[in-house]
Amino acid sequence: MKKTLEKAPLVHALIHLRFAEVPSIKAIAPELINALHIRMIDEGFPEKIESKAEILEWNFDAASQQMRQKKLSNTRLLFRAAGEQEIVEISESSLILKSTTYRTFSEFYNKFHRLLLVCKETIPNLEKTLLKSVGLRYVDVIAPTGQSTLSDFVQGGVQPPSFGDLGTHLQGHSLKAVKVAENQVLVINFEELATFNKTVQKVLPDNLIEPDAKCGLVINGQQDWFNVESATYGILDIDHTYQFAHSPTFNSEQIEDATIKLYQRASDIFWSVITDEAKRAWGYKETE
Repeated sequence: MKKTLEKAPLVHALIHLRFAEVPSIKAIAPELINALHIRMIDEGFPEKIESKAEILEWNFDAASQQMRQKKLSNTRLLFRAAGEQEIVEISESSLILKSTTYRTFSEFYNKFHRLLLVCKETIPNLEKTLLKSVGLRYVDVIAPTGQSTLSDFVQGGVQPPSFGDLGTHLQGHSLKAVKVAENQVLVINFEELATFNKTVQKVLPDNLIEPDAKCGLVINGQQDWFNVESATYGILDIDHTYQFAHSPTFNSEQIEDATIKLYQRASDIFWSVITDEAKRAWGYKETE
């Protein structure tokens, strides 16, 4: 049974693939940039952008069994699609596809797979490098409708703790990192924010806000975001990562198998977080 929402709260989706450093990308030649650009135009990503940015990431440290924040300084080559709602990012050790116009996992992964093949066929020695991890990340804006409050739309265990009438709410966080299977870590981050003049302001976690303005994506807001009666709304961030054991050689089938597993778990978490009231408000349907 397939579950869908007519007014889905999803605002951002990404697949992030990590691999061992590839020398031809680290010191990328103009000829390789041009060859990638030609192929990316054929795949619907015609705008080439060269950028350097510092990015914060959460990673699971196996030695300490803790989540650690890591600052990365990346020189990136990006290709953006028409409408500025999809972008692919290539660096010396990663390939990332970001979208703010996500429809289905199948469509999203098929596009990533095509881009992966382009890179394998164009970048020297990429197929000989070692796989490190693949991750799937979804961000939803939980904005209650009508007279509902945030607690009517998400299960109680997800929200940050409430301290009654202590004062005016400014910001709250809850974060859970779980080892769900061998080599798999699931991070669920929920941010509770105050509405401003009944409107939604922030829609992405801090570490997903693009540091380089010329590389950003357009997010089409929903009409309900501009008339939120609830004092607070939420940002639900689900990040599921698979660590490849023993750093195997680059293999497209292994990447696909791992990502499919990640999707199913991330989907189950989303449906377990939202309430029946949220489903009704967003037009919940089940189809064969």
